[in-house]
Amino acid sequence: MPGSSVSSPSLLQMLLGLYGYLLPVLLYVLWSTLALWDIGRRTELSAGKVWVWVLAIFLLPFVGPVAYLLLAGKSVPQRSRVVLIGGGAAAYVLVLVAAALSGAN
Repeated sequence: MPGSSVSSPSLLQMLLGLYGYLLPVLLYVLWSTLALWDIGRRTELSAGKVWVWVLAIFLLPFVGPVAYLLLAGKSVPQRSRVVLIGGGAAAYVLVLVAAALSGAN
């Protein structure tokens, strides 16, 4: 098109885009691993409850691990669970906001 040009993204925009794609995967892996570790350490859970939570963690990608950690996780202190979940979500929102601001010319 005459009069229009396409500029290549800056290094900052590329890094923020990369983090924007990889951070949710990292958060899901972290939260799922922590939830599964907690389930494995608990001896008072029946086999049926263990299977329900494990299926919830794997079938509901972000909701399952977060729900388990907030509602049923016992081995990890509550303050740590809240900081891990809230901090991870806040970091992702921060990356998204920074990416949106760096793209606005």
